[in-house]
Amino acid sequence: MNNCLALLCFCVLFGCEKNKSIDQFQKNISGQSMDYATKFNIQEDHLKVIEPWPGAASAIKYKFEKIPERVVVTSTTHLPYLELLGLEDKLVGFVGTNNIYSEKINAKLKNGQIIEVGINGKINLELLLATQPDVVIAFDLGGESSILDKIIEAGIPIVYNSDFLEETALGRAEWIKFFGYIFGELNLADSIFNGVIERYHQLKNLTQNVIERPSVFSGVVYGDTWFLPGGKNWSAQFIKDAGGTYIWGDNMSTGWLELSFETVLDRAREAEFWIGVASINTRAELMTQDSRYELFEAYQKQRIYNYNKRIGENGGFDFFESAYARPDLVLADLIWILHPELLPNHVTYYFQKIL
Repeated sequence: MNNCLALLCFCVLFGCEKNKSIDQFQKNISGQSMDYATKFNIQEDHLKVIEPWPGAASAIKYKFEKIPERVVVTSTTHLPYLELLGLEDKLVGFVGTNNIYSEKINAKLKNGQIIEVGINGKINLELLLATQPDVVIAFDLGGESSILDKIIEAGIPIVYNSDFLEETALGRAEWIKFFGYIFGELNLADSIFNGVIERYHQLKNLTQNVIERPSVFSGVVYGDTWFLPGGKNWSAQFIKDAGGTYIWGDNMSTGWLELSFETVLDRAREAEFWIGVASINTRAELMTQDSRYELFEAYQKQRIYNYNKRIGENGGFDFFESAYARPDLVLADLIWILHPELLPNHVTYYFQKIL
């Protein structure tokens, strides 16, 4: 980053409250409305993050004078967008590398091209500054983050990514355009996203006329609480689009439900499929966690599937890394599970049966 640009960023960022508009760089680009995403858009001359963190009082605008050459990102969900756009060589730092699945990124970590600049979600300012990034793409869950303020004070621009606030899978996948804008690859981002959307709708159309829609439930119990998706959660929409019936489909929550074991058993005892069981890898592990799981028909008939087919060398689940960018692959897997006759030659990408 040149000195003039660094000074500009410092003056603008350091002089503003976090919930006010911030102009960082400037780059001419035609405006573009989002088809599914609701938390950002692209205007004639700036990127606008509408809700940069939960409950943010106002949006933040970003203008770019030049394309960043060195970037630090803070979430594994940012990585697949960089890879899809062919931008992984711009990545110089990451926070908490143990959860990374990507073979490309892990190789760059091993040879020192990418530096771990923090662990357990906590940024090490000294390590981050040593990577000399042009920009840091960060997320904020809504709490006070003094370390982000210190990064700004050091003259390094921060762009907030709030893809996790999207309420639909397609909305979250559209954030590839966020990265495309920042790195001057918006046309490529458009093309990739349009391909994902086209495949998603082609797959969804396969299930529109199915008569039998198998019942599905999800989640596991932690302590005394069973966590599972609300009826309007993106996970529930996946099941619907795959030709299934989500047991809590009549619930109006877009978030997550916290129920007792007894409540789930009462409603899902005879459900045909159990899809998504956290980090569980075998039916034996389920029984070790809670022997009452055997009361579910899906357990008895061995109809349990999990998103653990792709686990990295350090234990990172690819589902929690790349699936947000590839909802078409998720949908294909779920259709094969619920209606294998519709995709007889499909080989699952993320999901596998728990035995």
